[in-house]
Amino acid sequence: MASATSPSTDILLAFAPVPEAVRTARHAMRDRGLNADLDHTVSLLTSELVGNAVRHAGAAHPTERIVFHARLSQDHVRVEVADHGPGFDPEIRHETAGFGLRLVDKLASRWGVERTARGCRVWFEVDRRSGRFERD
Repeated sequence: MASATSPSTDILLAFAPVPEAVRTARHAMRDRGLNADLDHTVSLLTSELVGNAVRHAGAAHPTERIVFHARLSQDHVRVEVADHGPGFDPEIRHETAGFGLRLVDKLASRWGVERTARGCRVWFEVDRRSGRFERD
């Protein structure tokens, strides 16, 4: 049985709003020990959040950096992506043509959007303890 206070690994990166940022974020998590049971879901959701920051905030603020923070533990992952864009209303996931935010809504254990004085932070959590990520 895992302890309630299993050790975690923090990853903090800042990168230019370019498409390669998506791969950089995913690889950083794999290199630092992302649990194999969580890899597919977390990588997919990370790609969506970083890709959105590159596409939307990067177009408006091409010289600003995207800040990526992930906290990995054996059973739980939290990812935050902050940028200098204006942010958005999370309820638009039902009104947009894309499926990215709908995926985040369906696959993440929890997620949210926070507007800050410097821009926007979008985050999600995936909790393996929910039982949805067990391999047979």
